[in-house]
Amino acid sequence: MKVGIRSITSATLFVAFSFVVASAFATDYYVDAKHGNDAAKGTSPDQAWKTLKRVSKAEEIVGGDVVRFKAGDVWREGLAPRSGEEGKPVTYASYGEGAKPSFWRSVSLADERDWVREGDNLWATRSREVRSLGQKTPLDPARFSLYTEPDAKAGKNFHDGVFQITCKQKGDAGNDVQWIYSPFSIRDGQTLRLSFDARASQPATFSISLMAQSAPWGSYGGASGVGELTKEYRRVEVFLTPNRDSDAARLTFYMGLAPEGTVFEFKDFTFEDVEIDELELTPDVGNIILDGREAAFKRWTRDELKSQDDFYYNRVDGRVWYYSQENPAKTRKSLEAAIMRHVVDLSGVHDAIFDGLDLRYGAAHGFGGSSNARCVIRNCDICWIGGGDQYREGGAGRRTRYGNGIEFWASARDHVVENCRLWEVYDAAITNQGSGTNEERNIVYRNNLIWNCEYSFEYWNRDESSITDNIQFVDNVCLNAGYGWGHVQRRDPNGRCLMFYSNTAQTTNFVVRGNIFANAKESLVRSDIEWKPESPTIDGNVYWQDDESLPYAFWLRKNYSKTDFDQFKKETGQESSGTIRKIDVDRLIPQDVR
Repeated sequence: MKVGIRSITSATLFVAFSFVVASAFATDYYVDAKHGNDAAKGTSPDQAWKTLKRVSKAEEIVGGDVVRFKAGDVWREGLAPRSGEEGKPVTYASYGEGAKPSFWRSVSLADERDWVREGDNLWATRSREVRSLGQKTPLDPARFSLYTEPDAKAGKNFHDGVFQITCKQKGDAGNDVQWIYSPFSIRDGQTLRLSFDARASQPATFSISLMAQSAPWGSYGGASGVGELTKEYRRVEVFLTPNRDSDAARLTFYMGLAPEGTVFEFKDFTFEDVEIDELELTPDVGNIILDGREAAFKRWTRDELKSQDDFYYNRVDGRVWYYSQENPAKTRKSLEAAIMRHVVDLSGVHDAIFDGLDLRYGAAHGFGGSSNARCVIRNCDICWIGGGDQYREGGAGRRTRYGNGIEFWASARDHVVENCRLWEVYDAAITNQGSGTNEERNIVYRNNLIWNCEYSFEYWNRDESSITDNIQFVDNVCLNAGYGWGHVQRRDPNGRCLMFYSNTAQTTNFVVRGNIFANAKESLVRSDIEWKPESPTIDGNVYWQDDESLPYAFWLRKNYSKTDFDQFKKETGQESSGTIRKIDVDRLIPQDVR
């Protein structure tokens, strides 16, 4: 108990100090989605900026400043926050009266002109039109390099203008084999067409990311898909959409999931500036939210489109294919295509506070990113998140979808998440996790309300050289895990309020206390971990399942029912003061967002 009190107190002091310093030295900036102007000064409501893009690029924002978004406004953009300094965070909040300012990572498909009939009950979004703006520029062969993680093996050869990449030993993830082109220059707002001939010795695919050349490896924009390769050469076109200026951009070809023994061949690489008229649906559409209440059903091939509101995303041409008896835009008031990008990208961000924002309709994470520190997320609403194709391989690949409400990925420390509401998230509402050698320290999650997510709280970290220390999940309300939109669409339905698995990090000081866990499709708690060097402290929580046939805990592959709860306590050493008590779940879910 002393550990929990000490940890939460230190986090609280950090937040309090941040506000004291910020209020004394802050410059306020204002953002108005309807009447703002990015060329304005931004320092008053009548001189407000307009876009999140302007905020993301605002070098004048420094530690102690406050960025205020107009209440009730909606931005169809993502935010890349500016960092502050230790003790002088940058605060992102609101001004004016009305609903929380809302950031959407979606494209509206509610205009009938966006759809083209392609067959009986089959519709597709309109095709892209491409116009060249300049000469084709060959890529420099000397800038290509090959990287493999320890568990994977691959080889590279270049002869007579042809690259050969041989995947000798398959990895566990796409990034276990990376073929890299860097550095090269990009411009914000530019569209680049990357063209090349490619084939593979057996059916295989890979994904391409446009990203930073060095840590923290953040995204530098979108990249369209490749599709499956076969033994015959095919001309491949990938469209890159940079979101910043940089002379140190990197293209990463992720090949770690290709079948062992696959030989890829590439030749005739060129870059070309182009102009595109299209719906911006790259790199993937993970979900289509219907009237803000339902989800269309994502399928992996066009042949699987058989029922009303089935859809499929073709990564090669960037189009959505949709099964509907009439034009989809006629069937609903709103169709929001959630794009696979973070709504707020915390990659490399430190010393930032996010207070009273609304994030929704993104197919990656709400808040996501690695290598971040001293961030506070409070009073935020986060919903309808996730469903994107994690490995960007389409139906030919692993078919793994993902997306968390708030994710601190690898090398995260000194964070607080409090008083937030999270619902309808494909994977975890809240999570810290990582792979490779990293440290996750001093993260507090408290007083949050979570419902209709696959997992309320998920944790894992690896490998054995990684460290997890002082994680506090306290006084949260976690309801209806696995009752959300994603559960029925998953290949691995696994609804749990508390989800622990696959952890090999050296883990200490992990506290789960004072929470309510009510209703989960599989079990309220799951742990598959032989914790090292110490088990977490899970105590003082309240448990309830409306369906008495469902287990309360699944611990080291053993189910514990309501009647086995005392046995669970004895065998696991957990929950000495935990209780089972009837919870009125419907009363706890807010009426305004049902």
